[in-house]
Amino acid sequence: MAHGPIQLDTTLAWAKGGYTVPVELGSDPQRVNLLLDSGSSTLAVNASAYRPDRDRHLAATVWAQDIRYGGGALAGPVLRSSLALGEGHHARRIDDALFALVETPGSLFREADGIFGLAYRELDPAHDVEALLRARGVSPALSWPWPFDTGDASGAETFRTMLLQQPRVALTPTFTALEEEGVVRNLFALQVPRAVVHVLSDGASGHALAADPLNRGKLVLGGGPEAQSLYQGAFQDVRVVHDLYYNANLRAIRVGDGARIEAPPLAPSDTSAHGSNALLDTGSSFLVLEQSLFDALLDGLARHDPALPALVAQSREALARGQGLPVHAVDTRRWPDLHLHLESPQGGETTLRIAASHYWPRNALHAGQTLCLLMPQLPHWPAQSILGLPLFAGRYAVFDRRAYGAGVVRFAQAAA
Repeated sequence: MAHGPIQLDTTLAWAKGGYTVPVELGSDPQRVNLLLDSGSSTLAVNASAYRPDRDRHLAATVWAQDIRYGGGALAGPVLRSSLALGEGHHARRIDDALFALVETPGSLFREADGIFGLAYRELDPAHDVEALLRARGVSPALSWPWPFDTGDASGAETFRTMLLQQPRVALTPTFTALEEEGVVRNLFALQVPRAVVHVLSDGASGHALAADPLNRGKLVLGGGPEAQSLYQGAFQDVRVVHDLYYNANLRAIRVGDGARIEAPPLAPSDTSAHGSNALLDTGSSFLVLEQSLFDALLDGLARHDPALPALVAQSREALARGQGLPVHAVDTRRWPDLHLHLESPQGGETTLRIAASHYWPRNALHAGQTLCLLMPQLPHWPAQSILGLPLFAGRYAVFDRRAYGAGVVRFAQAAA
């Protein structure tokens, strides 16, 4: 019998373009701030944030992981230890959480200490390296202490090639473990005020940013609709069409009052690896649209106001330098709302509106700057849209993994 739901505070202060939750690992609890990502399942912690020598609960394993993300890759041993979340009557704990201890590229999670994947089991693969270690004379044949050289790009690629030749193992993701051990029910919810950290002073510390109400959200583990203080109004439901990720079927988009723009289906050759033409991904700061949809979006913006596409391009150029545009350069009242038409659980359509203020947030990353969070299809990525935090901004989203087969994601307006 699962305990009741627990509410946890989240913040944009550390990852800047994603929400983190504090987690405690080990016997002498070491607190780490982990990015909440519905687009992955791995729990990974930066080696600079966790000291294995201080953890009497630590157990090494024969497993290692190499996980690729849009912004980089992680490699390291899989460890087992205790994990605790929350405080007071919201406190929960498991004794055998699995996590990877990794060296992360400096920009991958910014000031966050790692990642907390909330997706399904198939996205948490590891490889059994016992035979490989025995052949190298490592005894005991465990992946910790880490015996591989992955400190540079060449070493990391050599390790990845070698790892893929070892037996694959599907690990139990942390959220799944919490559910299977009866700690929480098989659903969770996120209240998301905005997509990118709100900054009023470029010199503000992480703790000052965390105190800003616009940077604070909520994670509800094991619950959703019962947390009535976190949302208002009715829910709009989107069907999860595949449990590879939180896959959705994006049928069309609309720019303001413009014509409906049909979304192409995912190519059959990509279906087994990628599931559907859209992902609901809280680990992405952007609304990433399949290339033809993005091109049509720019055309729709031009019909609304011929000056708008140039501002999108200018924002992308500025972002490449780590900057935004001055807030006075973008009046969101001139910009249209975007409408996403997604398959509902009953086979019809659910339409979700994204206000211009959520895809052009003000004081974003830097004080006095604004960012355009619309992005075209990623290089070397299938023809698939990644529906990130601009879709979730201003909403309370319930990921109910129990309903309609693979699940449903329910969206309501966040409470003021």
